[in-house]
Amino acid sequence: MKPAWKIKLETVGVLAEKEMLDAVRNRWFHVFVAFFFLLSASIIHFGLTESGGIGFESFNRTTASLLNLILFVIPLFTLILGGTSITGEREQGTLMLLMSKPITAAELVLGKYLGLAASMVLAIMIGFGLIGILTAFLLSPSEAKAYFIFVLLSILLTLSFLSVAILISAAAKKRATSVVGGIVVWFVAVMLYDFAVMGGATLFAGKMVDYFLLVCLLVNPVDSVRVLGIVHLGGDTVFGPSLVSLTRLLSGVSSEIFLLSGIAVWMIVPLFLAISVFQRRGGV
Repeated sequence: MKPAWKIKLETVGVLAEKEMLDAVRNRWFHVFVAFFFLLSASIIHFGLTESGGIGFESFNRTTASLLNLILFVIPLFTLILGGTSITGEREQGTLMLLMSKPITAAELVLGKYLGLAASMVLAIMIGFGLIGILTAFLLSPSEAKAYFIFVLLSILLTLSFLSVAILISAAAKKRATSVVGGIVVWFVAVMLYDFAVMGGATLFAGKMVDYFLLVCLLVNPVDSVRVLGIVHLGGDTVFGPSLVSLTRLLSGVSSEIFLLSGIAVWMIVPLFLAISVFQRRGGV
């Protein structure tokens, strides 16, 4: 195996293409597509056809509600699918064969990530896009913008948790271990984290509470995506008044860049850690 951090883009491209094709043939890819298709159909149906004349306000409320749903589902799907990407090949014995080629740890990890990212984004675009194209003529410019933001936030959430999933897969020895690890990470990030933050916030007072919460937003991409959703889609009745109140501090362009930068860190840092872990394990 070549030096861990040496990267040849052509090799990364070949590995990414292989990973994407394997992922598209996986039955879970079709489950992913079907989920997003049903989700987008729900947005259109409940947000428009049953809006009762409220129109854009109802559409945004429905979209915000469904954003809350994907905050639970997408991380779980992504952590399980991405978490078995390396361990699956390790158990099948194909990873040892693959690493006998002149491939570096960085090329393998990046190839895995880019291939899976492409397949998952494709699933989101197919699932959301089919309904989006069919109903485009029904949407006002404001509604179309909200729908586009919803899709974009789904992609950002997927890419950030996929990076974490690759790290878990690089560290785990067996597929079962990576699945359990992914479920644990999902449970902590999605279910327990907010309770811990609320408990921690009671230790501060005044402006320090706001600063504490802002830092906590960056620690968890789920909350970063949730706040971006509130800023663009509303959701006072969906996400609760306390979190909506916090978003008033984050309504400017600079604040959105702040949150997006935090999400970008979650996409990048776990990949570097995965490369380091994979190299220390000797690639197998």
